[in-house]
Amino acid sequence: MRCRDQVLALAIGTVVILRGTVSGAADLPQSASNAPSATEPLYLLTYDHGGLVLWGQDHFAERLGNAVSWLDKYPSFKIGLDNEAHMYDVLAEQNPKLLDHLRELLKRYAGRFGIGTCTYGQPLSAFINEESNVRQLVYAIRANRRHFGYTPVIYLMSEHAMHSQVPQLLVGCGFQGAIMRTHFMMYGYNPTFEAPIGWWVGLDGSRIPAVPTYPGQGASFGKTTVDNWILTRWPSKDTPKSLADFRREFGQIHPLLATRADDSGLRREELVQQCEGKPEYRWILLDELLEAFPRPAVEFKTEPNDFVVRMPWGYCGNEIWDMSRQAEVQVLTAERLAALELMLGGTNRESDLEEAWKNLLVAQHHDIQICGLLAEARRFLPASLAASVRVRDGAMQFFASRMKGEGVAQVTAFNPVSWRRAEWLETELSFPQKGEAKSIQVKRGNQLVPSTLLSAERYSDGSLMTARVSFVADLDALSLAAFSILVGKTNVVGESGSPGTSNRIVVATSPLTVLTPFYEARLYPDGGLASLVDRRSGKAFLKSGVRSGFFAGTIDGVDQESKGQWLLTRAVEEAPSVTAREDGFIGPIPYTFELTFHADTPRLDGRVKFHFAGQKLGRVSTNQRDGTSGFIHEQKLRFKLFPATGEPVIGVRDLPFAIAETTNRYVEGIYWTAVVDGQTGLAVFNRGTMGSVRESDGGFSVPLAYAMYYIWGTRMLEGDFSYEFALYPFTGDWRRQDLHRRAIEYNFPVVSVSTSPGTGAISADLRAFDIGSDNIILCALYPEGGRVLARFYEYQGRPGEVRFALMNTGARLESVDLLGGNARPVTSPLKFNPWQIQTVTVGW
Repeated sequence: MRCRDQVLALAIGTVVILRGTVSGAADLPQSASNAPSATEPLYLLTYDHGGLVLWGQDHFAERLGNAVSWLDKYPSFKIGLDNEAHMYDVLAEQNPKLLDHLRELLKRYAGRFGIGTCTYGQPLSAFINEESNVRQLVYAIRANRRHFGYTPVIYLMSEHAMHSQVPQLLVGCGFQGAIMRTHFMMYGYNPTFEAPIGWWVGLDGSRIPAVPTYPGQGASFGKTTVDNWILTRWPSKDTPKSLADFRREFGQIHPLLATRADDSGLRREELVQQCEGKPEYRWILLDELLEAFPRPAVEFKTEPNDFVVRMPWGYCGNEIWDMSRQAEVQVLTAERLAALELMLGGTNRESDLEEAWKNLLVAQHHDIQICGLLAEARRFLPASLAASVRVRDGAMQFFASRMKGEGVAQVTAFNPVSWRRAEWLETELSFPQKGEAKSIQVKRGNQLVPSTLLSAERYSDGSLMTARVSFVADLDALSLAAFSILVGKTNVVGESGSPGTSNRIVVATSPLTVLTPFYEARLYPDGGLASLVDRRSGKAFLKSGVRSGFFAGTIDGVDQESKGQWLLTRAVEEAPSVTAREDGFIGPIPYTFELTFHADTPRLDGRVKFHFAGQKLGRVSTNQRDGTSGFIHEQKLRFKLFPATGEPVIGVRDLPFAIAETTNRYVEGIYWTAVVDGQTGLAVFNRGTMGSVRESDGGFSVPLAYAMYYIWGTRMLEGDFSYEFALYPFTGDWRRQDLHRRAIEYNFPVVSVSTSPGTGAISADLRAFDIGSDNIILCALYPEGGRVLARFYEYQGRPGEVRFALMNTGARLESVDLLGGNARPVTSPLKFNPWQIQTVTVGW
């Protein structure tokens, strides 16, 4: 989308700044328009998009042979490969002969045949998290080096893998340039710029030379760029335009580049034949681009909203996105534990972490996610999760067995985020001997910890048979703590350190009301919420007189709303939370919805389970290749609210290494979305359901499931499907709520394990790092090559610094790039520019 209706061009020395330009070349100074020479050719760049995912080895071998035959027939022809790097790793294991053949071809046709692989799994990069964006690039580069001794120079993608932080990521990985084009724009497209080449400037100010998408070349969903269409289909009845027409249409651009990055089966030999021997056409590889083009004389400034995206949320019941989020969280948590274990002399778990990452990265492949390749998703994602769990559980056992504990059990807890937090944990106990325990206390070292007995079964003498205990885990950043569970043989009046009356949750069943320290919530008798009011200010978070918090959707062609019945039981007097349960139907679909209220956070946690039996969910269509209905989120099965926001209302969401407001009615974010009016707001935290909709009736909804005709394969739903999300209402400016941290906490809960007491080789508290900042957070801590690396980013759009050092010793810090190279010494605190990413190695 052209994000502005006019050019903003400011001359700064010899550099011109362009923002989403739709102007003509006459608007640019001569240095930017680059008048052509009489013999200037139209440059042609073509890369076969494919790989193992969707296509398989036989198809790759066949199309490779076809490309080689063209290289033999047409001496001026050049072509490259745009495969996922995953394929090369698989070939090395399963078909080394084919990989050797590929290496031989690269030597035989050096300068005419090249590798264009830039990501490990060809994702749609706007909807994978921050660290997945990094690892997609890093693992691809390392695979290219490992198998071919080659490092990619120019970033090129077929489908949409662009956002405003891509320049910073590319520079950090050593790329020298980029093609800022989405060749097939089904799921996203870029801003356009009327210049042959420029400095693509990212959100943090990083810049990299880039050939842009030209105005009129393509900026709309469901299409390819004009030149990609010509290079895949001309001459044929499918396209009236030729390369000569493309050259005339964009004749103001000098030099001019036509690019193709598309399916390997979409090439026309007649086009190559007609270009052969004609000096007005010159084939080029990515490695030659910067030599053929002039040095950039303009800047392409891009902001988060300049990249327009969409996704078919709810497709396949949202299973693939939900499981991908689980895999991201598990591997990032596991590698943080593994780094700490390595620093304390434990096992090096890098091989399992690599397995976890590689399986996740290929599962993020665009074809797996948006073509509904469930067999592949169900192979790669469980494999990733299993590898991460091995690391997590192994590291937790390492710590639990060594930390100091006592009593009948020890609960070891780990805080995986880079700031202090307190979270209530639960543990279950059983006592086979009558009289063994009549009371329970929780200690952390010598300190009693606030705890409460949530439920118990007792022997005839009143002693405990089973018990479920909850206690507060107050944990520093990236720290571990051992909590000892002790029992007494006499009754204890009152639980040690229990919350005071003001922090309790009060439940009333007539009317259905939940009173927390933050809200007074009234439940609607037929399901959903009748009201939600801030206890401190008296402000309503939900529109008065309208039911909220219910389910809606077009089911089998009929608009339906849920109808259920709440089960609300009185909370244990000092329970840290209470869960209300609603059972009901939406049309013919049964569901169970649980909404949990907390005493220590304003967050409301939702979990719903539906049982599907092949119903049509979403807009009904008769077109079996429907490319529209999958993107009409307001008709899908969704969770719907009516926020009490006034006008004007805007959306806010997080993107990779960025947070931005948006006026788009579709508000889509990685961890969270929100609607705000400056006075109040309502955020939704997600665990994979990344879309939300500002509906025309004032509603704000989260699409959960879609099952109807879809262009790449219809997937109807059978059986049980569960979804998790959280609500976070607030008053005041959204920027002061730290929604990003709250959403990350929701996705990265405290990890705990219950064991027998440890040996005491490590104290009951393990805090490896002194770490702190109000606007910089850690996105990765991991072992690599025997080192430990930490990566941080600034997320509020302002300068900042982070304190980062080893406890009790001065950490030896070195700043490195995203590949872990180019080390140089740095000291704490680390200084950050707005939106900057930095990586350091930690010496100990």
